[in-house]
Amino acid sequence: MRDMPRPSGWTATAVALVLAAAVLSTGGGVAAGAPSVPTHDRGEWQVRALGPGQYAVAWTSPTRLPVTSDRPTVVGPAGWLIGTSTIAGDGRTVRARIDAPTRPDPARLDVRLSGERLDAVGGGGDRARRAGGSFEPALDLPGTRTLTTDPATPGRYAVVTSDYTLDPVAVPGMRTPIEMVGHVVEPAAAAPTGPRPLVLFLHGRHGACYDPADLDAWSDDWPCKAPFLEVPNHLGYDYLQQVLASQGYATVSIRANGINAQDFDVPDGGADARARLVQAHLDHWVGLAAAHQVDLSRVILIGHSRGGEGVDRASIRIPLTAPYRVAGQVLIAPTDFAVQTAPYVPTVTLLPFCDGDVSDLQGQKFTDAARDVAPGDTSLNSSVLVMGANHNYFNTEWTPTSAASSASDDWAGGSDTTCGTSDPQRLSAAGQRAVGTAYVAGAVHLFAAGDQSVLPLFDGSRARVASQGDAQTLSHAIGGGRVVRAPSTSTALSLAQGAETRFCAGTYDDRRVSSCGLGAAVAAAAPLWSTSGERLPVRSFFEMSWTATGQSGGLLLADPLDLSGRRLELRTIVDGRSPTALRVRITDADGASALVDPVGGIGLPSLGTSADVRKLWAQTVVVDPTGAAVDLTRIARVDLVGASPRGKVWVADLSSAPATLAAVPERRLPTVSFSRVRVTEGAGGAKTARVPFQVAGALASPARFTVLTVGQARGDVQRFTVDLAPGQTGGSVPVGYVADQRADYRRLVTQVTAWPTRNVMTDGYLGELAVIDDDPRPALSVRSVARQVPAGTPARWRVRLDKPVDFDLSVTGKVVKGPGTPVRVADIGRSWTDLHAGPVAPGKSLWASHAMTYDVIDPGRRQVVISIPTRRSGEARATRTLTLRIDLGKRTVRRTVRIVS
Repeated sequence: MRDMPRPSGWTATAVALVLAAAVLSTGGGVAAGAPSVPTHDRGEWQVRALGPGQYAVAWTSPTRLPVTSDRPTVVGPAGWLIGTSTIAGDGRTVRARIDAPTRPDPARLDVRLSGERLDAVGGGGDRARRAGGSFEPALDLPGTRTLTTDPATPGRYAVVTSDYTLDPVAVPGMRTPIEMVGHVVEPAAAAPTGPRPLVLFLHGRHGACYDPADLDAWSDDWPCKAPFLEVPNHLGYDYLQQVLASQGYATVSIRANGINAQDFDVPDGGADARARLVQAHLDHWVGLAAAHQVDLSRVILIGHSRGGEGVDRASIRIPLTAPYRVAGQVLIAPTDFAVQTAPYVPTVTLLPFCDGDVSDLQGQKFTDAARDVAPGDTSLNSSVLVMGANHNYFNTEWTPTSAASSASDDWAGGSDTTCGTSDPQRLSAAGQRAVGTAYVAGAVHLFAAGDQSVLPLFDGSRARVASQGDAQTLSHAIGGGRVVRAPSTSTALSLAQGAETRFCAGTYDDRRVSSCGLGAAVAAAAPLWSTSGERLPVRSFFEMSWTATGQSGGLLLADPLDLSGRRLELRTIVDGRSPTALRVRITDADGASALVDPVGGIGLPSLGTSADVRKLWAQTVVVDPTGAAVDLTRIARVDLVGASPRGKVWVADLSSAPATLAAVPERRLPTVSFSRVRVTEGAGGAKTARVPFQVAGALASPARFTVLTVGQARGDVQRFTVDLAPGQTGGSVPVGYVADQRADYRRLVTQVTAWPTRNVMTDGYLGELAVIDDDPRPALSVRSVARQVPAGTPARWRVRLDKPVDFDLSVTGKVVKGPGTPVRVADIGRSWTDLHAGPVAPGKSLWASHAMTYDVIDPGRRQVVISIPTRRSGEARATRTLTLRIDLGKRTVRRTVRIVS
């Protein structure tokens, strides 16, 4: 969340950057430096080689990065493998490892945060570039019905509030223990509620400390030091707690400021720490349950933003043998860096259309990943798209009008653009919380009390409740007893009639012909597709385009669907660049067919027509086949028939859906967790190290997960699948490297990332191999090629190694003030000063411009010559000096060249 004012110069147009380098050394040896590119108010890039085709990159912002739930991410061209991005301890530097065919040029790299580019100047952000005054048309959702049951209606029980503070808990990866603070809202002790389910809330990543006397001031010290106080992030859901408590639920909202203050450099974004905090509070409630009439067999977890990923990780991890049972979860605008989901745990994910923080709506992955991981999973997984909602306003402490500390509207576009504050469809803070109350309470009723009267809010039906006012929502679902058919895996293409159809890969990549996103021109969010820079599991979609009404195409089902007493659902993405309408033809195994209009009408609304807000998100096309003159028990073919003059859609899957939810088996999948391994390089050429993993829980069926290694230690980048046999309790994955007797970077790291594919989940999904170089470091010398040169000839310095090394040795020199009269900017070649000093007044001393030089000693070479061109002047002047400083670890080497007329 942008809880602090954003520094100027965060976003801009692309700027060409030039690679350069820096040398570090201690005690005569050389440590690896990093090629850096000074970018002044744009920040600074660093690039260093880790081996053939592998590089470490870092970008340092001129100011501290804002505190958001989304994390800054390094992205590059298609074909470059980019590992997990993390933030260094300075709070300004974003780091990642890249596998690329050639040394990465920073001009081809971006640092993205919340949909905007950080490493360039100018402009006001990607979303602010569009001219103002143009709003998206209102959604046309005919057939929407208002439910008679409104879950946001307060209940009849009196409510009491209390708070508890316990000893902090130590969490791996966090230097300082995490506070144990809970805000409890529950029915009065005498209220005749019967056993009360427990609803636990976990907030996301927001500022931890604020100064009540100056809300623009902030601190990243932890614990907070006077005059700073802790931001009461956990109090932001009291409005929800009050409603649920009045309905008979015990609720607690827990604080996680200690994690927010320390998770910047944790590769998983703090999900593990948040899951441990959730478990610690649930453990505490084991001792409170009896006194508070709490039924711990019905725990509902509610997580907002990074809290959403945290509670999902807890749901994955908590075994059935625990003294509490997670009966469901609600994830509000969540992150999902791990591409995880919690099988056998019913889940509702709320996706705000105007989310300016987690702007790619990555929480959609919780629903999509659930489709394929556990074949026997009947838990409902629903995504709800909330039109007009932003990221922050679900929490009153992140809302400017109600927060104790600094808060903001996270949508960064102009007020008179779609999602801006003047947009008539943009929800107010109160309106957004009304929607949040209805859907959070509805999910709690559904999962904890089995109240299926609210199911239409989540199952793809066009339904609403009165308390949400004018707010519009769309939903789709898998699980819940649905029988699914997926494109290309359990279906084949039917013979198209005029339309163009194909199976495509669920990626947004303008370079891959097989990509669904080829030519889609999406700029905001395609949450069901991975982007070109990701290397996640990719699913197939059915794509159809037509240019005349009546053209059709569809899917042949390898195993016919039974639609008797059920309905047909198609999760359908609309291209949206022209009005789209379609009908559905169902054909049985004997060839009889029927043309049916979708429930609510043939028109499918576009979800954003302008590039800055366009969402390629799958709305549900619902077909009620009742009365169709076909054998509904054996539907063997489903075709889409264009009902508009033209259109284009993608279908994620189709399913036969029951009227009520199926029972969920009491089951949890075993989990896989990876370790970190450190080995000494040694000698002997090609070697293989093993990064171990452990399986927690009983593995009863064959299972599979996918592994990707990035930043390999002098070996090939790997991507492969690992098959697990029933009963297996662990294993390892191979990571290759080359051991030699030449100096290399002191620590070569390969990151191992795993994604679940079948019958298993990942808990600790990130592993690591660190290869420690044990070869002698080279000695380095620096000298001026000539101590005195005439004006008009270059000043040069030679940096030399006593022996070649196996890594790019970065060399940087900074012009500093030295003896004598220093050279001016005008005394140096204009092209050099433009590149290395930027626009500077000609009469200014060169050292005062912070000019720096950059070079690299390539592997196998032993020297580099730094050259600074000087200019001949017609005016008579005294001899001037040019002093270059090269930092060698804790030592500093200065060499001065005299420039004579």
